[in-house]
Amino acid sequence: MHGKFVQYADGVCQYHSSTQHFCHPVLERELKLYVPEQSRKGLLDQIAALNPSIQPLHAIYFDTPSRTLAKARVALRLRLEGDQWIQTLKAAGPDELSKLEYNHVRPMPTLDLTLYDNLPAAAVVQQHAAQLAPRYETRIERQHVRLDCAGSIVEIALDKGVIQSGHVELPVNEIEFELIEGDVASIFQLGGQWMEQFGLIIDLRSKSERGDILAQVVNCGATSPEAVHDALYQAYRLHTHAFPTIHNLQQGYVDSALLYLGQIIRNASLLAGIDDHEADEEQQATYLALMRVGMRRLRSCRRLFSPWMSTAEQAATREMRPFFAMFGEARDSDLLSLETLPRLMLAGLPGPALVLPTTASTSAEIQQLAASSSFQRCLLSNLAQLLSGQNLVEEERHDAQPKPYLALHAVLRAQLQSIQLRSQNFAELSQRQQHRLRNRIKTLRYCLEFLGTSSHRPLYDALRNTQHFLGKITDCDVTHEWCQQHLDDLEQRYWALGWLTATRQHYVKQAKKVLKQLVHTAYPD
Repeated sequence: MHGKFVQYADGVCQYHSSTQHFCHPVLERELKLYVPEQSRKGLLDQIAALNPSIQPLHAIYFDTPSRTLAKARVALRLRLEGDQWIQTLKAAGPDELSKLEYNHVRPMPTLDLTLYDNLPAAAVVQQHAAQLAPRYETRIERQHVRLDCAGSIVEIALDKGVIQSGHVELPVNEIEFELIEGDVASIFQLGGQWMEQFGLIIDLRSKSERGDILAQVVNCGATSPEAVHDALYQAYRLHTHAFPTIHNLQQGYVDSALLYLGQIIRNASLLAGIDDHEADEEQQATYLALMRVGMRRLRSCRRLFSPWMSTAEQAATREMRPFFAMFGEARDSDLLSLETLPRLMLAGLPGPALVLPTTASTSAEIQQLAASSSFQRCLLSNLAQLLSGQNLVEEERHDAQPKPYLALHAVLRAQLQSIQLRSQNFAELSQRQQHRLRNRIKTLRYCLEFLGTSSHRPLYDALRNTQHFLGKITDCDVTHEWCQQHLDDLEQRYWALGWLTATRQHYVKQAKKVLKQLVHTAYPD
């Protein structure tokens, strides 16, 4: 935020006074893109041609030793903007791209927490004021310029610098597209153009998020490059507490879909090699697997809400499908090279040494696909669509229902009935039908993650157990097909196929047991 006149969340513009003890929140909405090394010179030249303002920014971020603010998704900083110190409190906004900001001019780099008296968003700050201390700093050179984009005003800010805690630094190479005035679609339109031109990558990490992780590592004394790398580039997983409470269909769909899309985007950026980091093959395979889980969750969510989905939302869903398939093929390759074929060798595979296929997630092709303009554009258009507000049709009519759960659970109950019908004759199903049954079980399980209650726990557990054994069966089928195509030594091939057939039969027996339990598990009222 630059200058002293700002736009507040309620649309009112007011002047910041250093004597104010309360201010309206600024709704900051910005799209952040990572700038790969090969794109930096061209991007710098493009910005320079726009005659930008250049501003050094030095920020100090505060928290308690136990990270109380970070856990509450709150950031508190003092930042020197030119020759003026600004005290800023940031709280989570309605989505990944939004933050609520409370900004105050300060005469010196000292906190004044009385500015937040009677401010609910700052309650956690007030309660732990005595424990607040500097945790990390940022030193950035920002080049920024405001552009008109179809009647909206968007500020482009190119940031280069470091995040620092102790003697450890992280590089910052990012470009932000912040909505100053107008339609939020403008930041996607402008950001998409620059993304295509310079090969940029969507980055949902904030500087405070990265700084908090760095401070944790430094405070633990584990400052080796390996320890810092492991902490900063962990694969992104969703936890059960993250799932939203559903009050109406529109809000429930958007909040859930954004959560799953966030899992896709965060793991995709890691897979693409953001910050020029190099992960080992196991870590890359985890990025790919969890990105695919995010895709599966998003597909499941959209299938649940499909009776009410708008035409535009359906188009966004179709746009993701080919990438789901391409990354799925890579995941099968990882399965073979890291799991099933090594297990086959340990079981006593005879004949010549087995040449394992290349781990797909570490191949240049799959990393290039994750970083490609086509995939990043797909992610960006899905993100833009979810924030457009044009997701479901006839929203007013559905809001009139006593509880949106009634409509959603009716869909899930029908899905369970279909699963139970097919499960009764599992052994008679073809491999393709068995695989489809597994996908249906995944879909229902993922939907229950955010929609289910404690009464759904027996059903959820039954679905999870069934999915486990059906997954093992699918692994055997994938490996069986590979061995048929790639093992030239006849003795080796027959041994491998025989072992896989016996292993599959074992898992089929286990699957029948859990499927029988699933068939007799009722959907709770």
